Amino acid sequence: MARQTRIQAPKGTRDLYPEETARVRYIQKAWTDTAVRHGFEEIEGPTFETSELYAVKSGEGILGELFQAFSGKDPSDIEKVKATGRAPFALRPEFTPTLARMYAARAQQLQKPTKWFTAGPYFRAERPQRGRLREFLQWNVDVIGDDETPSGRAQADADCIATCIGLLESLGVESSVVKINVNDRMKLDDLLVSEGVARERMSEVHALLDRAEKMPREEWQRQATALGISPSMGTLFVREWSETEANLDEVIEQFKRYATTSFQKLKAIRESIVAPLDEFGISEKWCRPSLSIVRGLAYYTGTVFEAIADGERAVAGGGRYDNLIELMGGPPTPAVGFAMGDVVLGLLLEDKGLMPEGAALLDAISAPPASRRPEVFVLGADDDASDPLVRRLVADLRRGAESERYKHDSLKAWDPRRYEPATGGVRPMHARQSYKSTRNLKKLLSDAERQFSRFAAIVHGEDRVQLRDLDKREEITPKDVPGLPDSVAEFSVSPDSEVYVGRAVQALLA
Repeated sequence: MARQTRIQAPKGTRDLYPEETARVRYIQKAWTDTAVRHGFEEIEGPTFETSELYAVKSGEGILGELFQAFSGKDPSDIEKVKATGRAPFALRPEFTPTLARMYAARAQQLQKPTKWFTAGPYFRAERPQRGRLREFLQWNVDVIGDDETPSGRAQADADCIATCIGLLESLGVESSVVKINVNDRMKLDDLLVSEGVARERMSEVHALLDRAEKMPREEWQRQATALGISPSMGTLFVREWSETEANLDEVIEQFKRYATTSFQKLKAIRESIVAPLDEFGISEKWCRPSLSIVRGLAYYTGTVFEAIADGERAVAGGGRYDNLIELMGGPPTPAVGFAMGDVVLGLLLEDKGLMPEGAALLDAISAPPASRRPEVFVLGADDDASDPLVRRLVADLRRGAESERYKHDSLKAWDPRRYEPATGGVRPMHARQSYKSTRNLKKLLSDAERQFSRFAAIVHGEDRVQLRDLDKREEITPKDVPGLPDSVAEFSVSPDSEVYVGRAVQALLA
């Protein structure tokens, strides 16, 4: 009998047996639940696209990692591959070009902003190593078509960063483990130009910054100097990489000695990053400005960010790509988004003891999914003072208000029991807010109804929130909520209050 050869799986792929599959489903469920609660709608796209899509839109870095495909039934395809080395199709290495193509096809019919997410398999022909495979799962979250004002763009950027943080929090990951490094690539380019770097060489500078962590410092300095980066500026980049406690504030102080104009540009970078995050309630404990984060893809135009864990590759990364929809044949459309792969995230959860096992894992993936229908639509009253309270309430509803019993136990992050009313907790909810500039309450309520929200919360102040049942078209008072004392007159924004909006909605839905 001839000896049989055991066939191995291709390098960079995974055979997922039941327990491994359950761990992947745990991550996928967390992705979906988090995106839904933050008001994103799910889409799907093809797993392969025309090669030209990536050749034009993503830059040289992606072209070298494409798994190309062609049909052996078409002789012309075979001849083209022989002649050019490029097949007509490629397995998707990322989703942003597909998303831009899809949005451009229906740009006039879609609401603005459009908030989309998807999660599925992707493929890159690169050398497999820890945290990096040739076939992997990836979560993509994007806000397309904001109102193009500074505040509108800041809100869209903050939406994405807050969703990334929300995912990490839901899995029990703390800010001491992962930091979101944020930069403004456009303002960084202006700074470098003011320091003497030719603008036409900026793509080379971005590529050099993007691979800096893999290079010896002396070699990086040599190549930086060749591109026109001054020794003083190069020193700032190296200091940021070399000193784990260094931050942009300290780098700015060091830069004072070099050039007043450039110093002011550095301060502008910091303000463009920090101020919007503060305004939209994103804690400083998660985010830090970082001069050296540029992201390698060619289409980024402004804000860029990466979620970095010590000892691992980036857990997530993304940024603003305001020109890509137009390049796909659509109208000029601002957009921002990020992606997160399951491989690095899975390694992080296992290393930190945050991946549930056995019965706990099965319980977690069996828990009810997030409501696809918005549960609460939060509106501000007719004055600007309510806006910060609206953003705070939306963030608290999406996060869930934990009872003291479970608040400090990150390993219970997967346990839905912590949100039972009997424990004093409130489960995370699907909460939305209006992006319209109008203060007309009737129009805002119509917006909530068009999005099929179950309840509307109209914020007048910290301890004055109107709650409206949009299905029944009637006002809800505290007396209508089981378990609340008759003496209570108004609902509250604060999760510490017994008349917290989230607690009332949870009781009504139960």
